[in-house]
Amino acid sequence: MALALMLAIGTTTVANAASAQYDDPSKVGYPHIEVGIDVGVMLWNGVDRDIVRPGGTVDARIGWNYKWWVPMVALGFRGNGLNLKNLPGAPADTRRETLTNIYFSLGMRFVTPNRTRVAPFLDGWFDFNWWHLNETQILCNAWYCTGTNQYRFTPGFHGRIGMQIRVARQADLEIGFGAGYTFQGQFFPSNRSWLEPSVGFTYSFPAGYENRTSIKGY
Repeated sequence: MALALMLAIGTTTVANAASAQYDDPSKVGYPHIEVGIDVGVMLWNGVDRDIVRPGGTVDARIGWNYKWWVPMVALGFRGNGLNLKNLPGAPADTRRETLTNIYFSLGMRFVTPNRTRVAPFLDGWFDFNWWHLNETQILCNAWYCTGTNQYRFTPGFHGRIGMQIRVARQADLEIGFGAGYTFQGQFFPSNRSWLEPSVGFTYSFPAGYENRTSIKGY
């Protein structure tokens, strides 16, 4: 009986110590890997809304969390519908077109770790953009020719401010509001900008992640 009691006390002590270590943010393993996805709305600034319609954006990202800062890389897509028939003098049979953008980004996120379910963040990205709008490049070899979409490069950047909401032990829902900017590069006649409200999801791998709740057993 005494041996069983000692074993029970020892097990409880070890469990409490593990729980205390888990609940203490200073003892969480860093750095650790996190992956995420963001979906947003793209609203161009200084355009005719009857011609340039609100668009969408989606990206996938991976980062290395060092508690207060997270270097990241991302690959994404943006797209906007263009009602070109609303241009002055456009023929009646003018078709609707789609402006598309494939981009690769290098970024940094600053996050405020705390013991609540909500953590504010701020991130900034440098973008490598490739844009396409109804432009085809003809490529030929010795036997045949084929047409491929022509993409043109512009550098740019975008940023976002928002908050992470812990919805599970290793998962966060994100709500953010951002803005983007592109230089004219090889595509635009002048520099352009847009607004980008978004929602996202981040998963932290169990090799080390931050528990932002004071509720035992969560």
